[in-house]
Amino acid sequence: MTIYTGILFVHAIAVLVLTASLTIEAWMLFQLRRASSPGEVRSWTAPVPGLTVASISSLVIVYVTGAYLTESLRAWEFAWPRFAVLEIILFAVLGALTGRRLRAIRRLCNNASEIESGWNAGLRSPLLKISLSIRIWIVIGTILLTAAKPEFVESLSIVVASVLLGWVSSLATLGRTRAISTARAGSR
Repeated sequence: MTIYTGILFVHAIAVLVLTASLTIEAWMLFQLRRASSPGEVRSWTAPVPGLTVASISSLVIVYVTGAYLTESLRAWEFAWPRFAVLEIILFAVLGALTGRRLRAIRRLCNNASEIESGWNAGLRSPLLKISLSIRIWIVIGTILLTAAKPEFVESLSIVVASVLLGWVSSLATLGRTRAISTARAGSR
């Protein structure tokens, strides 16, 4: 096994960990939207610190190993690695915003004197779903960039399409969630 193969293996594992973190976050958000008490919210937000560490660590590993692999291929002169770095940065920014919001929700639930509407409104924030959806599509777009190795215009198109697909898919699920919430409220 060569160093390149070992680094590629570590890179692939880091992408899998990142994908697993997104899956856990999606399940957690699904359960949080169904929570009816601060205790339920606390139990579903308990993994947030570990999830944050796993996500940040794997994102750093993806960046460092990806940079090494790109340098090994002498590919920095092409557009696709630069756009892949842009997507990693965008992923990190959206992840930081989501993490900040989830930590705030945890704090509200830990403070018994806070009113229910504070944590409940935080759970209904569209930012959580939009961020998650866009980050999922960013991972897909980055995989496409590294597999296809397109030129500038195609690389830019992939990045824009990733963000737009994430945005649109989150709006579709937000609309469905609002309709379900309205139906539940009407049946009570």
